[in-house]
Amino acid sequence: MWFTLSDQTTYFLFSLLMGAALAVVYDLVRAVRMTLKASGVHVMISDIVFFTLCGVATSLFALPFNKGDVRGFIIFGEAVGFLAYRLTLGSIMGKIYAHMARIFRKIVQKIYKFFEKIFSLLLKITTLLLYNIGVVIDRLHRNAIENRKNHRAEREKQKAARRRRKDILYEQKRKQKTKHKSRSKDRKSRGRR
Repeated sequence: MWFTLSDQTTYFLFSLLMGAALAVVYDLVRAVRMTLKASGVHVMISDIVFFTLCGVATSLFALPFNKGDVRGFIIFGEAVGFLAYRLTLGSIMGKIYAHMARIFRKIVQKIYKFFEKIFSLLLKITTLLLYNIGVVIDRLHRNAIENRKNHRAEREKQKAARRRRKDILYEQKRKQKTKHKSRSKDRKSRGRR
């Protein structure tokens, strides 16, 4: 399929815009990396994802214009648009992103310190509450053990008192029997006389 020079110029201008749009997306990725202080591995992974996105976007861009064929002037136009944005507006936006990232990190640190204080306070309250619950449970346990000991001692006293009563009753009955036997012996001995 042949394209006229005006068609190719139109595609080239659109590819410049596409390159600038991809540069804006890259700036957003860069802003996120600045905010999160990404390590080298994270930067590499985000770059791979970004370039994969660029490849898909370029293929989709070429689909309506060139039936999916990616031509060199389209890639060149995207590269020029990307670099034009990065060298002009991108450098200004980079400074803005860096400043916003510092502000965002300060806000996050303040929020973190606030939640750290709240968590510390909740931890102290919970510790105090659990300590007091432990003290109460320990007192209840000691009281239960003491009550059990007292109850056992009381039962032992009651058993001892019953044994004493039984012993006393047994002694009284034995004495009565011995008295009764001695009386009957006395009667028998009186009767024989």
